[in-house]
Amino acid sequence: MRHPDAQLRANHRPSELIPPGIHPGQVVVIQAAQPSYAGKILLTLTASAGTALLIIVLAFAFQMIAAAAAAAIPTVGGASVSLHLARKR
Repeated sequence: MRHPDAQLRANHRPSELIPPGIHPGQVVVIQAAQPSYAGKILLTLTASAGTALLIIVLAFAFQMIAAAAAAAIPTVGGASVSLHLARKR
């Protein structure tokens, strides 16, 4: 038997679990149910999706703020700002 509780699952009753003076046929072994991980998995997925969504919203907001600032600078100080991407030659 590979698992520590395999004897109990096979309905074998170790002698240390049987109280003195009790017939082994009168002993009932109760086993606890296996734990469910569905709630923990759902919480992890929800937190991950929420974090990813927050990062996307912040990136979009930063892009909009930067574009608005680049458009507003020429009207405020009379200067112009242009953004150029580096090109490989």
